[in-house]
Amino acid sequence: IFENMDTAVQEYPELVKKYFMTSCVSINDHKFTMLHSAVWSGGTFIYVPKNIKVELPLQAYFRMNAESSGQFEHTLIIADEGSEISYIEGCSAPRYTTNSLHVGCVEIFVRKNAKVKYFSIENWSKKTYNLNTKRALVDENASIEWVSGNMGSGTTMLYPCSILRGRGARSDSLGIAFAGPGQNQDIGAKAIHTAPDTSSIIRSRSISIGGGIATFRGLIRVIKKATQATALMSCDSLILDENSVANTFPALQIDTNDVSVAH
Repeated sequence: IFENMDTAVQEYPELVKKYFMTSCVSINDHKFTMLHSAVWSGGTFIYVPKNIKVELPLQAYFRMNAESSGQFEHTLIIADEGSEISYIEGCSAPRYTTNSLHVGCVEIFVRKNAKVKYFSIENWSKKTYNLNTKRALVDENASIEWVSGNMGSGTTMLYPCSILRGRGARSDSLGIAFAGPGQNQDIGAKAIHTAPDTSSIIRSRSISIGGGIATFRGLIRVIKKATQATALMSCDSLILDENSVANTFPALQIDTNDVSVAH
């Protein structure tokens, strides 16, 4: 099933009700998820049945066409057991002279033995505040791959999160940011290990030029019962002039000894 979210609510109400802002992204996570849950519209709904492998990547494109406006699309992807799906999402907005707000939300459910690849290229105008929430729940022996490119917007705050809740779950996250004049790219990723034998990789690459600010915030959290977990965090920054800035804030929260974690 590959539908607009507004259509999915009408045609598959029980499926949407089961997954929409329940166990993945909560309405009460923070003030922007509260705002999103109150006013959302549009977005993408994907459901892949058990053991179905979608060979061609699915693609959606979101564009902000009104000045001084807000955009609040919701993306909900459910990959059932043993399924595979690749999804490409593009976002942009024309160059306006007044500020706009983008508060989107992405929820991904990766069931047992399933594989999901999520690619996102965001090239909003510099008058856009881009405040996204993206999260995946990854079950036993399943995997999620995030690839994020952030080139536009005046301010971006985006930290895709993988919750590895099944034994053998895997996450791979790559973030690429470009911060030019007047831009503040505050990006990163999170991997939360809550089950044994899980693994994660977080990689960030940023370029700052013309006074741009690129900030990486990364979190690897391993709880006590997530034994034999492996995780790696890597962040590289390229500063091309004396007026530009690069910040890195890696955080490792490890509650058990039987792990291998590196930054």
